[in-house]
Amino acid sequence: MMNSKTSYRSHFLILNFFCFFLFGSLYCQTKLDINQLVGFENFINKEIKNGEIAGAEVLIFKNNNIIWHKNLGYRNYLSKSPLKKNSIYYIQSMTKPIISVAIMQLIEKGLLKLDDFAESYIPEMKNLKVVIDPNKGIDGPAKDIERKITIKQLLTHTSGLSHGLGDNLYEKQLFKLLYNELFDPADYIKLEQRIEALFKAPLVSQPGEKWYYSASSDVLALILQRITKKPINIYLKENIFDPLEMNDTGYNVNLNKEDRIMMVHLKNEEGELILSPTQVPIQGNTLYGGTHGLFASIEDYLQFCRMILNNGELNGKKILRKKSVKLMIKNHVQNFLGFSRGFGLGFGVLVNAEKDSSPANSGQIYWGGYFKTHFFIDPKEDLIAIFMTQKFPDSYEYVVELNKYIYKAIQ
Repeated sequence: MMNSKTSYRSHFLILNFFCFFLFGSLYCQTKLDINQLVGFENFINKEIKNGEIAGAEVLIFKNNNIIWHKNLGYRNYLSKSPLKKNSIYYIQSMTKPIISVAIMQLIEKGLLKLDDFAESYIPEMKNLKVVIDPNKGIDGPAKDIERKITIKQLLTHTSGLSHGLGDNLYEKQLFKLLYNELFDPADYIKLEQRIEALFKAPLVSQPGEKWYYSASSDVLALILQRITKKPINIYLKENIFDPLEMNDTGYNVNLNKEDRIMMVHLKNEEGELILSPTQVPIQGNTLYGGTHGLFASIEDYLQFCRMILNNGELNGKKILRKKSVKLMIKNHVQNFLGFSRGFGLGFGVLVNAEKDSSPANSGQIYWGGYFKTHFFIDPKEDLIAIFMTQKFPDSYEYVVELNKYIYKAIQ
């Protein structure tokens, strides 16, 4: 018979053995030192006080719990109305990962393949050209396309399409074709109209030649719509939002939630923070895009991230198979983005943390939106972090600082 000391030691060794094989570590779960996160809160409060942003909401989820959730500052910097917990934000390009999940659902159902040619679903993509000199604009010299664009290339931003965000004449002209300054659909009321405008410009590179951030998610959204014969907003509601109980997410917001909307801000010519003269309309939106277009609350987007972290399932609702999620979060673009970072099927991927300036772990996936909304998921740490504000243009200082404080807090 074992004495108490021997029994304790045996149980301890068994527990460590179990944790090692289950989690690859001698510790089942790391924890966060909440006191370290106060430093990030102070940093954001200082940014608000200095008129850099109106307010922000931050949520950190770890080990199956929300462990830190702060709403700081104002929803409207002019009126100083406070930012409410679980406010609603225009999430811009954080729409893209959601569309990517919807496409993977079609692949699981056998309705689509990664290697399918996009023109099979969108004949308008036939006979595309490739720009020779972007400095001569979209009407400059162009050459023939050498290979057809695939679904996988649309998911990984290697299709040769652009987003109109660069500084050369081609990019500036493309942006004016597609958007206004808030990335709204200009005069377009349907996705087909914006796609038609996109294809008026040649590609920026040959398909599969390099990674180039693009409006390819709009093309994916149109493919989804044509295959399912459902409007994008209805498909997403039925197959992602409702199962995940993302009740604040959609292309329009109920008027009874108007006081939860954070207003969009910018700096004027004098460097002062002001309300944007143009606000994103919360009603009447009919262009259901894939590149951007969704509103969401921070707790709604957490549900989406939890589903990804949990290999496609949440609260008994299966959105994707585990195999599909694993495929989405691995790098598919070789070294197009350097040796530390890559891109999966809808997500940025930290491939090699040792070669990156970030304190994060290899395998972290992430993305963000033009109004400074950001998220990242670290499967190794069982961690999700989401940062929301509404200010343009986009930059990365807040998510960089959030990474710094979170990984410093991990024990």
